[in-house]
Amino acid sequence: MGPKYVSKAGLFSSDPWSRRAQSLEEAFCRLGVDAIHVIPWKVSRRGSTDKHEISMNGEDLSLLDLLFVLDIGATDIGAFFNRVGLLSALTEMGVSVVNSVSSLLLMRNKAETMRRLVSAGLPVPKTLITESIDDAAIFVKEHFPCVLKPITGFGGLGVQLIEREFDLDNIYDYLKFHSQMFGKGAYLLQEYVKSPGYDIRALVLDGEVIATMQRVGGEGITTNIHTGGVPRENTLDVTDLSVKSAKSVKGKLVGVDIIPDVDENLWVLEVNATPGWTGLQQVTDFDISERIAETLSRV
Repeated sequence: MGPKYVSKAGLFSSDPWSRRAQSLEEAFCRLGVDAIHVIPWKVSRRGSTDKHEISMNGEDLSLLDLLFVLDIGATDIGAFFNRVGLLSALTEMGVSVVNSVSSLLLMRNKAETMRRLVSAGLPVPKTLITESIDDAAIFVKEHFPCVLKPITGFGGLGVQLIEREFDLDNIYDYLKFHSQMFGKGAYLLQEYVKSPGYDIRALVLDGEVIATMQRVGGEGITTNIHTGGVPRENTLDVTDLSVKSAKSVKGKLVGVDIIPDVDENLWVLEVNATPGWTGLQQVTDFDISERIAETLSRV
């Protein structure tokens, strides 16, 4: 007797036409699972004294067995809280939401993610998280060159390497501008890890590393595929580090970014709750979407 799968799955994404969303829909359908695209800005919630209804185009979303969150997709604070509330409500109604709301919120916050990684005893670069521009400026001067990141964000947006003497001489103006554009009042600074020219992305699914790649190049400091990074086969063993990183944030499907230094030490940079796998698929000999769909939908 073969494996049993859920009857109905939702793909939560603000871009249902993306390659990732389309490939997952096809993978679920091949398993006999009815897959629908849940577009957050098309969902309505209606409440009264005795009931709470969540629907999209007249379809009751509480009847889903599984809701896979591909992206939250909200930069506006109102839309963000609405979508978090929507996912929380569906969880209470018995829908299995992946990743869980608590895990999604944790990984959306790079400061909290860093705390979890540190608590798990994982190797991370020296880091400062503060709202004090004075403390931030001191850190930059003591660890120059260093990396400045926004507390929230994805795709490498707002990640900057402070390496020019001009930036150091004008560090207060630099920090103010970054805060206005990306940081929104908080600073996350890390010592710069000099790499051999690449970093590593590992994809962890249900406690198992299913794919890894090295990312070479890209625009600026980031080697993210969205910023021009080129994927190639990974030959370094990052299994233990990746699994422990995913476990520290209690994620079911997690992207872990790791960087080697010139002495071949490995450092965990970030953990992503809504990872893509376009680059990974180019260096992987099986269908990643199919593996994800099969794992998540198995009863």
